[in-house]
Amino acid sequence: MRLVDSSFLKFGSLVLAGLLAPGAFAAEPTREEQVRAELERQLRDMVPESPSEVQVLFAGFKPEDGYRLVETDFLLDGEPLAVPGLDELNAPGVHRLANLKVEPGEHTLVSRVTYTNGSWSLFSETNGFLWKITASVGFQTQRGLRVVVKASPSVVPNAPDPRLKLKLTHAVTAEMIQPLKDEPAVVTAPPVKPAPVDAGAPVKVAQPTPPPDAGVKPTTTVVSVTPPVERPPVAASRLRLQVTSKKPTSATAFVRGPGEPLKLTVPGKKPQDVPLSAGAYTVDLIADGFLAQTRQVVLAAGADTSLAFALVPAPKAAKAAKVQEGRIELPQPLSFDEKKPVPAKASLAGLDLAVDLLVRDPKARLRIEGHTDSKEVPEPARQSLSDARARAVADMLIRAGVAPSRVEAVGLGDRSPKAPNLIPRGRELNRRVELVLLRP
Repeated sequence: MRLVDSSFLKFGSLVLAGLLAPGAFAAEPTREEQVRAELERQLRDMVPESPSEVQVLFAGFKPEDGYRLVETDFLLDGEPLAVPGLDELNAPGVHRLANLKVEPGEHTLVSRVTYTNGSWSLFSETNGFLWKITASVGFQTQRGLRVVVKASPSVVPNAPDPRLKLKLTHAVTAEMIQPLKDEPAVVTAPPVKPAPVDAGAPVKVAQPTPPPDAGVKPTTTVVSVTPPVERPPVAASRLRLQVTSKKPTSATAFVRGPGEPLKLTVPGKKPQDVPLSAGAYTVDLIADGFLAQTRQVVLAAGADTSLAFALVPAPKAAKAAKVQEGRIELPQPLSFDEKKPVPAKASLAGLDLAVDLLVRDPKARLRIEGHTDSKEVPEPARQSLSDARARAVADMLIRAGVAPSRVEAVGLGDRSPKAPNLIPRGRELNRRVELVLLRP
């Protein structure tokens, strides 16, 4: 191989200096754009695009811990997951519940498990007790990443109440779906003189090696640079917000999802169009003199989606919901007929007031506690009935637009009566749910 003349070495040094100091390319914008485009292309090759994934894991108790799983219910974005049977989940180790491809954006996993005391003892205070635990977690997915969500029960040391002895937590981690590719091999070739670049042809950039040792001829490394392929732009989605009332009234909408939160005014006469990227969003609507509302919506790429809000006048102060000692007190409490898991229709109006409180306090969560009286069903069935009542109210709030991650349900059977069970009026008051406001 022949020696490279000094003029070419000088040119190669300038190119190398430009790669190390981007400001040196100010005089050659065309070359700078080519080099940057090549670096971006190499990065895309190293991290190939892949759809986002969610993997759900479950790590239960060991047999020697003394707890046995008797019921499970896992929901991702409100859809139930098909999970392994109880025999497998009661075995030691970490179990994979699901591995799903999902759209990039925000997602919510709600986990509900029921445990019983596996080490049966006649003298145990928790003999025959069922721990019904609900926990939820919100997370965000991106293309090329797999989000791993692991649900794990644990024992609460020194719990003041046996009902609170167990808890369920989630751990969220992320990993790349595909590993990084190896860097492309370097090709050695004789030096070449720089030539004008054709827009559609590969470009060769000469990079000289460091000064050689005595008696060794210098060589030049040639890296092949291919102009990037232009990708068509992703079509934007559009969310149309519509507010209706007896007389035109404007409202303020808060849109939360991928990207920065938005605050905008929605007029009462015509719809408001909002261009957004694809993903899951929460839309809260607040208007003076009306109850606040909320909606959950998932936007597909390039699609148009409409949300309509029918404004409901807020009640007078005497009939508004109040928070007393961390509990929401409705002017008309939710009531239940004997043996019925769903509230009586005449008492459902108060749920709009609970939604209003949650929208105006966006960091708060709600725990719904279900109760029974001591006579409506046999004792073994009271726990299940109270749990069903709590879940029924939670589902109603979710259908009203509240995010599932902000609602949890638990049944307490007949263990916390509000009034004596000896008279019919007392039993009627005990057939109830209580709404506990949880603030961070």
